[in-house]
Amino acid sequence: MTETETQARAILDALMNQPFPSCVPISRDFATLTTKPGLYAVRHRTEGLLYVGKAQDIKERFRGGHKSITWSWIADYDYRDVAIATCTLDFMQWRALSSELERIILNISEPPFNARIPMRD
Repeated sequence: MTETETQARAILDALMNQPFPSCVPISRDFATLTTKPGLYAVRHRTEGLLYVGKAQDIKERFRGGHKSITWSWIADYDYRDVAIATCTLDFMQWRALSSELERIILNISEPPFNARIPMRD
C-alpha cells in the first residue's frame, strides 16, 4: 500500500467515524462549516456515507448549493439525519494530493450519491 493510499484510508476512517452529533448539520448558511480546503463526507445518521468530495473552501462549496443535499431531500431523508463531516488539509497537501485522495476514497467506499446519472438513450 502506498503512502497516499494509507493517508486516504485514514481520512476515510476519520470521516466515517466522526460521531454524528459532532458533524455539521444542514442549514441555510452552514455557519459552522470550515472555510479551509479538504475532503468532506455527507453522512446520514443511520444509512452512513452518502457522498464524498473535495473543496478548496468547504463552506463555500455548500453555500453555493450541493447535489447531495438535494438528493437527500429527494430520497426523503429528514434534514436532521444528514450532516457533514470534514477533514481539512493544509494548502500544499490540497494542491498535491486532494484529487488522488478523493479518487482512492471513492473507490474504497462507493458512496451512493457519487454515482453518475446514466445518460438517456
